[in-house]
This record gives sequence, structure tokens and C-alpha cells, in this order.
Amino acid sequence: MNFSDRQKKLIKFLRGGSLDAFLVRKKENIAYLTGARGEDAVLFISAGNIVLITDSRYEEEYKKTAEKCSVRVAGSKNIWEIIAEACVETHSKSIGFEADSFTYRAYESLKKRLGHRKLIPLTAAVENLRIIKDKSEIQDIRQACKYGVQLMNYAVKAAKPGVSENSVKAAIEAYALKNNIKLANFDIIVASGVNASMPHAVASERRIKKQEMVVIDLGAAHLSYNSDLTRTVFLGKINHNYLAAYNIVLASQAMAIESLRPGIYAKDVDAVSRRYISDRGMGGFFLHSLGHGIGRETHEIPAISQSSKIKLEQGMVITIEPGVYIPGWGGVRIEDTVLITANGCEILTKGAVKYAGRN
Repeated sequence: MNFSDRQKKLIKFLRGGSLDAFLVRKKENIAYLTGARGEDAVLFISAGNIVLITDSRYEEEYKKTAEKCSVRVAGSKNIWEIIAEACVETHSKSIGFEADSFTYRAYESLKKRLGHRKLIPLTAAVENLRIIKDKSEIQDIRQACKYGVQLMNYAVKAAKPGVSENSVKAAIEAYALKNNIKLANFDIIVASGVNASMPHAVASERRIKKQEMVVIDLGAAHLSYNSDLTRTVFLGKINHNYLAAYNIVLASQAMAIESLRPGIYAKDVDAVSRRYISDRGMGGFFLHSLGHGIGRETHEIPAISQSSKIKLEQGMVITIEPGVYIPGWGGVRIEDTVLITANGCEILTKGAVKYAGRN
């Protein structure tokens, strides 16, 4: 990974905004810029100096793992004093900070220490750099997807009539542990029957019954990069109405994936899937956006939504996950992780079983 190039891109962005320095507190962004995992730390980045500020618990670790920056330990001083010192050393008068990652109390403490210097809140400054994955990131996501596919292919077999949702979830977690697979940083969803009408249902002691759907949403991680995929499985003979809903969702996903290419607006991809579902009378049951970016976090920009203003570019990695959810009836969701390529896309989770029913 070329951390120096990433840092230079951020510094170029700061100069374009007439900023002298930027404070990064989100751990995923610190990891992206330095390689250190970023717990309990602030990264001070400027053209004159790049400093990772932490406390004594992380001194040894960060001095080994942080690249292209120095490490300073707060010690008897607090973190805000060290930031103020770095501003003096680099003659920084206009300092940006991650608006979504600093608490109001932290902002007040920082403002008090910096005196006459300007503090400017920014949103998604580093995330906008992370939106395009480099070769090493794509390689890590690809491996995470392979692990995710392995997990899913096990999970759909573990879902059996008479077994509780919690038992299926526990079986997936045990399988991951046994096979040295790290789970993605979100909770596994196992939702059966009427519980499947809740997009983010929490697994329960409800026992799976014959002839009903089971929605399984899971992901795996590799070197801090995540995968995300969902399958809906029917146990036994499939009810005609369930199968009709499944086929609508499946077709809408296929159409959306077929439309993926550099230059297309994310909102237009969402519209392809949403229109197909709506034209078949189920638009009111499609409760969320079509998908999202994925990488160090399972939900990143770009949002594949009706309100998104982003054009897709080569190197973006996103999910495509249409779904319908009907209270008292159940739900269907099908999700894959997809890489935007030079001429179209590549489904990174295509090895996961994709069928509606099994005995």
C-alpha cells in the first residue's frame, strides 16, 4: 500500500481548500492513511508534518505499524496541547477536522487550545479518497468476498426446519471460527417467516418452519476489508406468492447489475431496480436504497440511492441489494458485492449459491 500517495492526495485537497492542516480521528481513515489501526488517536496532517498522536497504551504498536508519519504520545500533556504544538511548528492557522468524528466536547477543548486559529468542519474528506479502491484494496476485498461466499454456502445448508434463527447464526459463527474466517463488522442477520419483513431483523429463538423464507445476510473480512451478501432461501415447497416476489427481486437485481458501468449515475442504477419492482406492484415494499459502497467499512460512499449525485467510476466497490418487505407476510432480499470495471462490472460474490428453494 502506498500510504505516501494517499497522504499527498489529501494534502493536495487541503491546499485546494486553503487549509493548512487537517485532523483525522476516524480510525478507518487513520488506518487508510498510515497503516496504524487508529484506536484512541488523532492524525495531524499538513504539508510540513504528519503526526499520529496517541497515548502510552498504543506507543509501541503505532511506532511499529504507522508509516510515513511520526508518533507522539500525550503523556503528561493532553492530546489537544500536542495538536496546538503541531500547529505552531507547521505555522498552521486554518485547520480542518472531521465533523462527524469529533464530539462537541472535543471541539470545544480544541478550540480553547488553538486560540485565534480557525477550525473548519469537513465531511467525508478522506472518505472521498477511499471511494476508489487501489489494486491492493481490491485484492483484499476480493479475498473477503471469497470467504463470504464460503460462509454463505455453509449458512444456507445450516438453515433447516425446526432450528432456531439463533442456532443458525451461532452455527455460522462457529464455522467461521473453525475455518479461521474473520466476520465482517456487522451482525449476521437470520430472519425467517414473518421476521423477514424487517430488513435489519435481529436473530431470535423463533424456529424455522417448512415452506417459509429465511433471509441470511452476512459478510467476511480480510485485512480490514469487508464483503457483504444476502440470500433468501425457501425450505420445502415454495408458496406461489413467495416465489413470485423472489423472482421479481432476483430480476430487478440482475437488471441493476447489468446497467453498472463507469459514468452512470448511482441514482439511475437505483431507478432501474426500483422501477421494475414498482411496475409489478411492490414498490411500496422496497424500503431502502439499492446498495452502498463497501471497503474498510461495510457501509461507505457511494450510496446507490434515489438521492445520490455520484457517478460510478472504475475501482468503486458497491453492493446491489434490492428487497421487498411486507409486514405479517415476510420479505425477500438478494445482495451481491460488485466491482466497477473499465467496461462494466464484476460480481465478486458470484460463487454464492443463488436459488430460491431447497428441501
